[in-house]
Amino acid sequence: MEKNKKRFAISGKLIFNLAVVAISVYLIIYFFVSDDGLIDLLSTPESFSIGWIIIAFLVYDLNIIIDTFVTLIYVRSQYKSFRFIDALKVAFVGVFFGAVTPSNTGGQPMQLYLMSKMKIGVGFGSACMTQKFIVYQIVTTAISIFAVFAHFNYFQSVFTNIWSTIFVILGFSAQILVTSLFLIISYCRKLTNFLMKLIYKIIRKMKFVKEPEKKMERLYSEVDMFHQGNKSLMSRPKLMIAIYFLVFLQVIAILSVPYIIYISFGMPPITVAAGQIPANLFDFICIQSFVLFTSNLVLLPGASGGAELAFTMYFGRFFKIGGINKIKPAILLWRFVTYYGAIIISAPFSYFTKGKKEKFIK
Repeated sequence: MEKNKKRFAISGKLIFNLAVVAISVYLIIYFFVSDDGLIDLLSTPESFSIGWIIIAFLVYDLNIIIDTFVTLIYVRSQYKSFRFIDALKVAFVGVFFGAVTPSNTGGQPMQLYLMSKMKIGVGFGSACMTQKFIVYQIVTTAISIFAVFAHFNYFQSVFTNIWSTIFVILGFSAQILVTSLFLIISYCRKLTNFLMKLIYKIIRKMKFVKEPEKKMERLYSEVDMFHQGNKSLMSRPKLMIAIYFLVFLQVIAILSVPYIIYISFGMPPITVAAGQIPANLFDFICIQSFVLFTSNLVLLPGASGGAELAFTMYFGRFFKIGGINKIKPAILLWRFVTYYGAIIISAPFSYFTKGKKEKFIK
C-alpha cells in the first residue's frame, strides 16, 4: 500500500451537494408516485394537453432569448464585433451555473469568466452584468409591489399562520433589500467606498483572509472599473429604455408559465363547472411574482423545497377544485419547465467556459 496515496475526504461542500441532490430526487419521486401525482395524471392523458406544455417550454425559453438580446445590447455598446451567438453562449452559461449554485450565485461569475476569455474588459463586463441584474431586480420588484396592491386581499389570505407570514414577509423584504443594495453600489460611490472600508476593517480583525491589503486594492480597482463602465452605460438613455422594456417582457414570460400549465390541465372549464370564476393571465402573473420573491429566500440551488412550498401555498386553490386535485403534477411540470429542463438545455453550453480565448474589437 502506497504511503502517499490520498485519502478520500468528505467535505462540507460534498455533503451540501449530496443533500441538494437528495432533496431534488425526493421531490421528483414524490410528485411522480404519490396520490394525484404525475403518474396518476398520465394514466388519463385526456386530462391535460401536451400542446400547451410545449408552449410553456417555448415561452420560458423566450426569456433566455430576450436575455441574450439584452446582453448583446449592453456589450455591443462598446464591443461592436460581439455577435448574437456569443451573447447566446453567455446567456446559457448564466442559466446553467445559476441553476446549480445556491441562490443563483454562480451564474454571473461564470458569465464574466466567459466574457473575459472573449477579451471583454472585466470592469466593463462586470458593469454590464451588474446593470442587467439591477434592471431585472428593479422590474421584478416593481411588478411584485404592484401585484401586492392589485391582489392585496389574496396576498393577505396566505398569512394562515405565523410561519407562512414570516416566510412571505422575509422573502419580500429580501428582494427589496437586494435591489436597494445594488442600486447603492451602482450610483452612490461615496457610500460604496464607506462599505468597502468597513469590510476591510472586518476582515483585518477576523484574520480569515490572507493578504487583505492586496485583495482590497484589487477590489478597489475593479469597483473603479465598474463605475466607469456603469457611467458609460447610463450615458445612453435610449439604450436603457430599450433594455427595461425587454427585461419587462422577459419577466412576464417567466411569470406566465404557471398560467399555461393551468390551461393545459383544463382547469378553467373545471372551475366554471364547479360554479366558480376561473383565474386569468393577469391573476397568475401577479401571484407567480409572490412565488418568486418568497421562494428566493431559500438559499439552495433552484430554491429546492422552497419553490414547491411557495407554489403550493399560492396556487393550491387553483388546482384543487371539488374532487379534482392537480397541484402535484402542476408543481412537477412547472419545475421541469423552469428549472430541470433549463439545466438540461443549458448544460452543453458550460463547455464554452473552456477552450481558446477569442478577441473582440472595440
